[in-house]
Amino acid sequence: MTHRKTPPYPAPYPKIFDGAIQHPDLLLWDSWIMHLNGIDHLYCLALARRDHDGAPIKPEQRNDYQFHFRHFESADRGTTWTDQGVALKPGNISDGNDAGNVWSGGVLPLEGGQVLFGFTGISDASPDHPFVQSINFAIGTPDGPVHFANKAASHPVRDRDAIRKMGYYLPSTQEIGHSDGEENGPITAWRDPYFYREDNGDIYAFWSAKLGPRRPAVAWGKITIEGTDVRLELLPPISLPDEDDYTQAEVPKICKNLASNTYFMMISACSRLDEEQPDEEVFKQLRLYKSKSLSGPWEPYKVGSNILNNMDNLFGASFLDMTTKENSFQIIAPYTERATPSLELTFAAVKTVKI
Repeated sequence: MTHRKTPPYPAPYPKIFDGAIQHPDLLLWDSWIMHLNGIDHLYCLALARRDHDGAPIKPEQRNDYQFHFRHFESADRGTTWTDQGVALKPGNISDGNDAGNVWSGGVLPLEGGQVLFGFTGISDASPDHPFVQSINFAIGTPDGPVHFANKAASHPVRDRDAIRKMGYYLPSTQEIGHSDGEENGPITAWRDPYFYREDNGDIYAFWSAKLGPRRPAVAWGKITIEGTDVRLELLPPISLPDEDDYTQAEVPKICKNLASNTYFMMISACSRLDEEQPDEEVFKQLRLYKSKSLSGPWEPYKVGSNILNNMDNLFGASFLDMTTKENSFQIIAPYTERATPSLELTFAAVKTVKI
């Protein structure tokens, strides 16, 4: 039995969302997206705004409940969106590593109409360890995953020695996923797998990791697919040039400018020092880096700054496209709980970032 409460899963909202997605029935956060056959498919984490008794679920109560993946579609590049309902719930992996919850992931179209999904599994090891994370893959359709592996592609407890040998930080097994964080730092970071496909067809996953208790990094690995079997080859960590400014590099995304042959990485930076720190002291920012190689070195996207301007209270953003030929990107992002009550945990309209 899970230590988290099982919430209602509201039916698809029947009305069209114009630009922004202010869902009357759901709290929404984080994002990942794919473009397939003229349709943008947007996925995010979601939780009902009310419990089974009709009582409000407050944003700060989210971790008491199980989340789900919500699916939205747009046929006009994000001008309007329609709610397609639930794409994924917890409890699909036979080894139980997603029995507690599902956190953010990624999505990528494959040949033959199939879709590759990535997601973060949260186990239900104990009430003291509610944040044991793992990287998971599945094959499905745009409506959601269908074929699940029987175990995580990468698990920080099971694979601790191999992960540390590759250069990543993990604490003792007793501290991984602990509610108090890790060695006076914030909670474990081994989550949010996002996919990027190179011109030659090679597929890579990128996710949030650490180089120390308070030292952020981006993990990555090469994906191979045989039928419905998805495998991961872990690669050395990606360090970021301003890692002293924040402690966690969350929900990473990649986009390539084809005109300049330059990669851009967008991360959601969080400055939480430890799990006792008051929320009002923690900043959350969208930051952008560039590189000529996926392995780096990465540098700020413009001289003197990597913080995206005019993106106050936005977090967990996604590029609408994996590549661009322009000196700008279109992104979509949800508002954090720092936004005004009418906007918190809803999606802003698509925005343009000029580089």
